[in-house]
Amino acid sequence: MNKDMLLEIKNLTKVYKVKAGFFRKKNFYALKDLFLNIYKGEILAIVGESGSGKSTLGKIILRLEKPTEGKVLFRGKDIFTMGKEYTRKVSVVFQDPRTSLNPRMKVGEIVEEPLIVHGEKNRKEKVKEAIAKVNLPFEILERKPLQLSGGQAQRVAIARAIVLNPELIIADEPTASLDVSIQEEILKLFKELNQKGIAFIFITHDIRVVEKIAHRVAVIYSGILMELGKKSEVLKNPLHPYTKFLLNNLPVKHPRERKPVDTLEEEYEIPEKGCPFYPRCPESFEECKKTLRRVEINGRTVACNLY
Repeated sequence: MNKDMLLEIKNLTKVYKVKAGFFRKKNFYALKDLFLNIYKGEILAIVGESGSGKSTLGKIILRLEKPTEGKVLFRGKDIFTMGKEYTRKVSVVFQDPRTSLNPRMKVGEIVEEPLIVHGEKNRKEKVKEAIAKVNLPFEILERKPLQLSGGQAQRVAIARAIVLNPELIIADEPTASLDVSIQEEILKLFKELNQKGIAFIFITHDIRVVEKIAHRVAVIYSGILMELGKKSEVLKNPLHPYTKFLLNNLPVKHPRERKPVDTLEEEYEIPEKGCPFYPRCPESFEECKKTLRRVEINGRTVACNLY
């Protein structure tokens, strides 16, 4: 993998004010002191349960929200000081293509829209090039989203995302709404695009998808980076108890195949200090309530007091 850094996330924190009674509000940390680097040509998977902060991270990278603290740099530049240059280089594919595609527009118009925004020439040719790259016939350019299957609609969304030849695509649960057979086709397409040089941040809750597509994995819980490393190392030899928890709770075909889970309660109050996972962690001890230590182990980052 080429070590040419595209995106650098430094000390990223996002705080929301939430109600804590009739007249009081408290801070809710969607992201807390997050550090990540994304390199040219890689697929980095961001993994975590619902509410872990992974989608908030995606929104900040896409400039849909601003961080409370910290910076996101694209090739050394603060993304919030960049103009159209950033949206040319960084694109997005959302979870549900049917809600991200304008139902009143034809496919050709949808794919062409980014080209119009950026004042590109030879737009019709570039639209056809993008449609060809996602393995769709040119006849589809005259159809509207409601006339497409789920797989076709997601391919159109991907064509729109690549039409400006971006360096990085944020894929937010892009296969979650698709049938399993269609998921495989879309993942294969992402791999093909990655081989042509496009980097991906792949936001997902599905470890099985990570196993099929990612180069590296970042595991996030309660807005904190718990573990980061190569896919093969993280999935085969997880260090953080939360990573082990996620792997232990993969969906299985038969209930008898499920391993016993140490966690019994469904809801937990996230502590303000220490490790946010300690109320659920079977390996926690007293220090975990007070502090959280981040260490490097053989090129892998883990935030855990066990090490």
